[in-house]
Amino acid sequence: MEVSTNFGIDYIKTCAFAARHSYIEDMESQLISFEKRLQAKNFKVYWASSEDDLVEMVHDLLPGKYRTKVCFDLPTIPEGFNSSRISKVSIADVENGRQSPNVLFTQADFGIVETGTLAFYDRKSKNCFNTVSNIYVLLDISKLVIKASDLELILYLRSFYQSQKFLPQDLKLLNAPFLKVSENINQDGEKITQTPVEITVFLYDNGVTQILQDHQLRNALYCIDCGQCKTVCPAYEYDKEYTPIGLVRANCFEHHRTSGNLFSRALLCGNCDQVCPVQIPFTDLIIKEIQLSAPPKKGLLALSKTFERRKKLNKMSGSFFRHFFVRRMYGKNKMLLNYFRKQKEPFYNVTRMQENPQNEQ
Repeated sequence: MEVSTNFGIDYIKTCAFAARHSYIEDMESQLISFEKRLQAKNFKVYWASSEDDLVEMVHDLLPGKYRTKVCFDLPTIPEGFNSSRISKVSIADVENGRQSPNVLFTQADFGIVETGTLAFYDRKSKNCFNTVSNIYVLLDISKLVIKASDLELILYLRSFYQSQKFLPQDLKLLNAPFLKVSENINQDGEKITQTPVEITVFLYDNGVTQILQDHQLRNALYCIDCGQCKTVCPAYEYDKEYTPIGLVRANCFEHHRTSGNLFSRALLCGNCDQVCPVQIPFTDLIIKEIQLSAPPKKGLLALSKTFERRKKLNKMSGSFFRHFFVRRMYGKNKMLLNYFRKQKEPFYNVTRMQENPQNEQ
């Protein structure tokens, strides 16, 4: 399907949800097919179950026995790569030709199962692919689509919400290994030599299969990284620590549920539910995680109190009454208390504000 302005945004969101659902519900078999297609193209493929596993695996695969120059283009560089085996090189130095790393380590945004293709969206290292001999690609195993048309839908939504453009201008598709081009000048003039670039793909689990075991929590894997949920989240607006999807993903794991982050970072205002283009039920997922984080009786008590706060909070219209309500209900939570004190206008629920604009002045 070719995405264009002829399709309404609601229709595109419905199709994108269906595409994510199809992959997530059949992830195991789709991953096997994807691995086979990568290997058929002479990509090297490894499976990394955790960050520690990834770090150990990369260290074993680094070319050379001693210090290796590596250029990282990752959102977060794992702490384990701060070792004597690795000398970090900046992307700017590679682009300008000041440094020649042995390895470029980047992250793919999506993989296409039917073609064995890696998709890179707005990556700084896109112009450096043919300047290195080894490319390591990290790919979250939840970030795959079955067909190329599914990727088009997702990229449309990401671009629409992030820049109001139809499709990204900076998209690179990696379909097969390619050649590194270098120029050598001899007495006969300029001679161009080509050497193959070795591409290694790390299929990164990092808790995905654990989340997949729960039929409700697996909805958190539908995320397409559009960023919409964080733009309407009051808690994130204040402290910039946890986005709604980041909070949900973190609390899928037991050791995070007992840390208290969930209770201090979630208002259950429902804003993220309203704006998510792939229909992730944030509120339902947080409620489930609240129930999992405490014994049954305490969990139900906390749940009822949270709903009571949400109901009352959405009814607060006068700043005078809202001040005393917030002080009473959130006085012990300094982060949220300070946030509400600074609020000049209500910002509790998108749907309520749209349906009752006269009551939200």
